[in-house]
Amino acid sequence: MWKTTSTGVSARIRGGCCRKIKNYYGMRLSTEAQAGPQPKASPPPPPKEDLPPPKKRGIFGKLLGLTFIGVGGTVGYAWYDPSFKKQIEDNVPYSKDAFDFLFPYLPESFAAVKSRVPSLPSVSQYNPFGSEVQNTKEEGRWKRRETSPDSEPESIPLALPETKPKVAETKKEKEVPIQPVKEETVEERRQRERLEAARKKKEREEEEAAENAALEVNLENLVLSCTNKSKQAIEVQNRVLESTKSHVQLLKKAMDDTTNILDKDAQWEAVATAFEARQDAVLAAHKDVTAAREVLEKLKHTIEEGKKNKVTSKNKMILPAKETLNNMSSELNKMQSQVEKTEGEAKVMLKYKDLIDKGRQQFKKELESIMPAVKLGDRKGMKLTEDELNSMIAHAHRRIEQLQKQLAEQIALEQQRVQRALEDQQKEDEKIEKQHLAQEAERLQNEFAIEKEKWVTQIQFEEDLRHHLARQAAAHSEHLQEVLRVREKELEIQFERVLHTKLLEERSSFHTEMVGWIARLKGIEAAVDGRAESEKMAQQAQTLWLACVALNGAIRLGNPEGAKMEEQLRPLSNEVEAISKASGNHPFVMNVIEKIPEQVLTKGVWTEDNLRARFPKVQKVCRRVSMVDETGGSLLRYFLSYLQSVFIFDSIYAKCKDTEVDVDDLNTFSILASAKFWLERGEFENAVRLMNQLQGAPRRVAADWIEEAKLYLEARQAAMALMAFASARGLGTIF
Repeated sequence: MWKTTSTGVSARIRGGCCRKIKNYYGMRLSTEAQAGPQPKASPPPPPKEDLPPPKKRGIFGKLLGLTFIGVGGTVGYAWYDPSFKKQIEDNVPYSKDAFDFLFPYLPESFAAVKSRVPSLPSVSQYNPFGSEVQNTKEEGRWKRRETSPDSEPESIPLALPETKPKVAETKKEKEVPIQPVKEETVEERRQRERLEAARKKKEREEEEAAENAALEVNLENLVLSCTNKSKQAIEVQNRVLESTKSHVQLLKKAMDDTTNILDKDAQWEAVATAFEARQDAVLAAHKDVTAAREVLEKLKHTIEEGKKNKVTSKNKMILPAKETLNNMSSELNKMQSQVEKTEGEAKVMLKYKDLIDKGRQQFKKELESIMPAVKLGDRKGMKLTEDELNSMIAHAHRRIEQLQKQLAEQIALEQQRVQRALEDQQKEDEKIEKQHLAQEAERLQNEFAIEKEKWVTQIQFEEDLRHHLARQAAAHSEHLQEVLRVREKELEIQFERVLHTKLLEERSSFHTEMVGWIARLKGIEAAVDGRAESEKMAQQAQTLWLACVALNGAIRLGNPEGAKMEEQLRPLSNEVEAISKASGNHPFVMNVIEKIPEQVLTKGVWTEDNLRARFPKVQKVCRRVSMVDETGGSLLRYFLSYLQSVFIFDSIYAKCKDTEVDVDDLNTFSILASAKFWLERGEFENAVRLMNQLQGAPRRVAADWIEEAKLYLEARQAAMALMAFASARGLGTIF
């Protein structure tokens, strides 16, 4: 009831303040608009004897009037001075809400009121008496208001802001020319255009910076990839050189060495192994070189695209990337030349080997034609007869003579062959030299281009630096001018604020009293509301605590009237619903209730005593089937498991909560014994944790007990959480 009454009074106070302020400004405007045609004399203030006789409600009316006046003055001064408004909001409760409700009906600032007031005296241009008559009339009215002995004391604070300050403001506004307003408008437009241009320039610079950053990241990644790929390709090509040289040396040694005939197979096996290693190295080198060339081509394409783009053409990462591209390409070309040279030598050696193999096969065929019965190379063959040896020696002599004749012919033709070989080699060398020359020329050209770009970049950097310094100097000069203009405006505003503050100092004492009255009224209202709210919360906390106690008792005792354990199950839906209603659907309570299983609400949970009484039977059956796994077993396994349960005694591993137990060391008997140990000591959670480690048939046997124990623990945990919440809420209402 008190809250409703105080709210109505506050609403009436706000409405009265709004009407008072609107009437105040409307009276000011109407007075100025009608000042021209009115006569000089002003109506005298109402005499004191015209006041109505005091009644019973006169004190309340005066108090209400003073309240309206104080609130209106407070709101007006807070509208004028933001610092005073901030002080009121910090010290007076609910004042910020009142200001937020009233200020939308008021102008945005004091300057806005002044800018609208000078537009009204334009009507006085048609006054034949001029502005002097109006000013004289206003001054006379002010003097009469100030010296009238019959005026009421309460009307003095209202007459001050309605007369003299308004006339002074009107005079000041009349003296202000119209042209500075236009210049200020043009200046604001120019300032807006400058801000818009600066914003667009900033956006353009951000876009350019983003493009350059993206190019730098791309170039860094490509340079790193090029370096890694090129180094890897060079290393693989070095392995190709080493494997090729090793293969050539082994091949030459196998062909030239005739001292140890029995080790020829091992030598040729080494040659074959070296050839395979060479082929593997060549394939790997081809793959890595191709990958390196592709990455270099990507880097080259990225550099060209960056140079074509006007935004990124002067990026600082382009020159280092070009240097890296030039160096890596040169190193790859040099290594490729060495590989090709080594490959040429290997090809010559292979041709020499083919000629030797061809001569050996020809000699073997000739011997087979002379002695068809003798198989050359067959160690198990028969020994040669004397005639066969003589025939072989004769053939060897004839072959030697034939070779001597061929040697003489070859010596005669060798000079011509050497000459042709020299010419071919010269052509090949010229071709290789041209290739090397072209590569070197390209490298030098790239280096020259890079150096040229460095020089151009340095020159452009110096020019940009000079332009930047010039812009900085101009910007600094413009900044100083802007600071001076801002400082001038601040000083003008400060002077005007001090002037009006001096005019309103006499009203501050009354405003202070009004603030005290409002604070006391709000304090009483807040105390009553707080007391009612605290009593309501205390009652809710008591109801919630009783409902939680009922839930805890239902979980702990179940249905005591039941004869069997199954009949002692008690659904908890009624208790949970009572808790939900008592808490007023509090989020914490609803979250806890939602976590309670549906089976607990509809069916109920086994009590701790029933679960403890049921455990020995579960333990006994689990011990008897300890050797049976998940898939079951034969009768023999069940019998052996039963015998084992008879001869094995209980062994407890963990007799303390802090004892660490290795799960792999636990078996069915130790788990059951430990669970029984903790169950006897009231540690129900530890017993359930241990029973949850069972495997196989014991797990199936104890599954129902474990499930019921989990439901009991979940329900008990929810009940404990709700009890803690109810206790905390009850303590909160006390303190």
